[in-house]
This record gives sequence, structure tokens and C-alpha cells, in this order.
Amino acid sequence: MLPTWLTKEYIQTHLRAYCKDDQLRVLKLWAKPATEKGGNYVGVMTRIYVDYEDGNGTVQNKSYILKQTCPEDATQAKLFQEYDVYNREMDMYELVMPKMAELLREIGITEKLTADAVVVDRERTILILEDLATLRYVNADRVKQLDLAHTKMTIELLARFHAAALVLNQRYPEVLRTNYSSHFFSRGKKGYKEIFTGLFRAFIRYVNTQPSLRDRYSAKLEHVAANVMEYAARSVDVGEKDLQTLIHGDCWTTNVMYQYDDRGNPVTVLPIDFQFSTWTSPVVDLHYLFSTSLREDVKEKETELVQHHYYALKQNLDKFSYKGVFPSLLEYQLQFESRRFMTVLIANLFQPIMVYEGTEEPEFVNLYQNTPEGVRFQDSMYACEKAKRIVEHILPVLDAKGLLDPQ
Repeated sequence: MLPTWLTKEYIQTHLRAYCKDDQLRVLKLWAKPATEKGGNYVGVMTRIYVDYEDGNGTVQNKSYILKQTCPEDATQAKLFQEYDVYNREMDMYELVMPKMAELLREIGITEKLTADAVVVDRERTILILEDLATLRYVNADRVKQLDLAHTKMTIELLARFHAAALVLNQRYPEVLRTNYSSHFFSRGKKGYKEIFTGLFRAFIRYVNTQPSLRDRYSAKLEHVAANVMEYAARSVDVGEKDLQTLIHGDCWTTNVMYQYDDRGNPVTVLPIDFQFSTWTSPVVDLHYLFSTSLREDVKEKETELVQHHYYALKQNLDKFSYKGVFPSLLEYQLQFESRRFMTVLIANLFQPIMVYEGTEEPEFVNLYQNTPEGVRFQDSMYACEKAKRIVEHILPVLDAKGLLDPQ
């Protein structure tokens, strides 16, 4: 199960450097898969277990998360290479996140910002990260989604992340100069066009099975399908007056982890998985989070949640004595609203996947390809009552805002 190169000698060398202990000696090394099939399409995650003796003679039992690229013969391999997600994430863990954590400590924010990188091996394109599960971090339930307490805590996390990135860019602009311009909807890249187009066809197929939805929305959705990537790209475009920073880019329940107190209340939150971190408007993270991860009663507070992020971001920047241009709350709300088309995609296409509880084969290609297996999986996404409620609720809202009309 372990790669042939991942020997006791290999991990011992890196643990000595990470622990700053030249006497550390690895005694035993083994592994288990870290995610179930379909749990991670971007790469392969393995939990590795290490027994070692430190320089004081104390035996330690530790686990770590090994992140590798997806196999070369996997359908999605070329796609993720096209978007350079692996180099980006290595940069994030090795260069960006430690700098951001250092900056946040300047203003008294000392809690962890993400998992420590024990190994960043660019030759093998792998990461070995500390295992947050051993620190009692867990994911919230992706099907039940986030209540208000989880949501506000996650928004405050994003505000710290966005503020630190703004200051990082002012002080160390070279760190963010490359590799943060591409995103899911990048013009000139082909990979995600096939995926989003396939997902949108599946969405229209479901709408056409519902007479009340078909008669009102089908023709409009056909027009959107023909322009979906361009409309989506405009949601990530930024102008001179837009607030711009580094965003997480894929912020939903699977990519944030929480610690809880004895009564089950969340007390700390960390982000993980930075393959799609992008330089754009911070409200893109808000749209993604709101459209994928919030309970229906929480999403109804959307305007107040944008306000919550705005003031948390402003407070952090004030602590930094940030001198850059910062929008008014009205301008910020308008910047959020101008990217509303993201909701068309994320709520209708991604959320049914994210709350999926069906039994069809969760292979990556089945998300979007028009094969018998793919169609079965796609149709089953809209079979659950929760997905049906999402569509029935969001379509009238999007139509009323004009987002299903030609843009």
C-alpha cells in the first residue's frame, strides 16, 4: 500500500527536519486509505502511521496524511495538470500559508491556520501533512450542512484568510505573483468546460422531467447552457474598483474542519485543500460557501452573512493598519450581487453532488459524461428530496433576478 519510495529512511529524514531532532529514529511505518472511493477526485490520500523514538528516548505513535497526484491513467489526470493544481497546493502549504500565519500572529491571532506541511516533495509531487484528526478536527456533516454557528465561524476564518493575503501581497508580492490566476471557469482552458457543460445538461434533463419547471425554465436554461462558461468566468473577473485578494477557491463542508467542545459546539475551524486558491474577489468564496454548504434557514440570512464577513475582514485589516482601498458596505454588497451567476452553477450543479447519498458508482467521469453509467449517476443526484427542494427553490429566485436571461 505504501509507495516504494516511502521508506523508513525517507520519512525519518523529513521527520528529523520537521521535529528539529537529529536523533529521531523511525521504528515502524504502515498505511491505510484516508478517504473512501469517490471522496477525493483531485488526488490520492493515504493515512500513514509512524512509530518513532525521539532524541529523548520516548517512543511516539503518529499519523500523517500523504497527498499524491491522481494516477496518470485516471480520466481527470490531464485536467488537473492543465490547471496546475498540484504545484499550486504545494506552494500554498510551503510558501503562502506559513507567511500568512506569521502575519496573523502580528495582530494577535495565534491559532493554527491549517495543517502543517511535514514534507513538500516537488520531485514526486507529494505532500505529507500533519493529521488533523489526531487534534480532534473533523468535518461537519455535508448532507445536514452548516448551521448558523458553523457558518459564522467559517466566515470569520475566511475573513482572516482574505485579510492576511491582502497584507501578504503588499509586503511580499513575489509570493503571489504566479500560479494564482486560474480557476474553475478560466477562459482558454478546456478541462472544466466539459464538466460544467455535462453537469448542466444533466440539470436540464431533470428540469424537463418536471412539467411545472420545464414549461417555465427549459428554454431559458438551454440558452444558459450555451454560454455557461463565459457567464461563470465573468463572476470571477475583477475590475479596478473591486476588492481583490487570494481566496480559498473551494470552500465547502469537506474542505473545512472543526474542533468541538464537550457539548458539541464548534470552537475552532481550519481550512484544508488549496488546489484552487485564486486571486480574485473575496465574495467568490462567500458565494461558493453559501451555495454548497449552508442549511436552508441559514442561507436565508445571506445579506447579513455578507455583512458579517465585511466587518470581520475590515476589523482584521484595521489591526494591520492596512492602507489600501477598501469598499463601503454598500459597494461590497453590490460586488457580491454582481457575481450572483455563480449561484446558478454551484447551487444547481455542485450542491446535488455534495449532498449525494445515493448508491450509484461515484467515478469522476460519471459526474458529467453522457454514458449509461454517467446518466444513471447524474439522474440519481436529483432523485433525493433535498436536491429537488434546492432546484424548486432556487430557480424562481434566479429567474426573478434576471440571471436566466441573456447576459
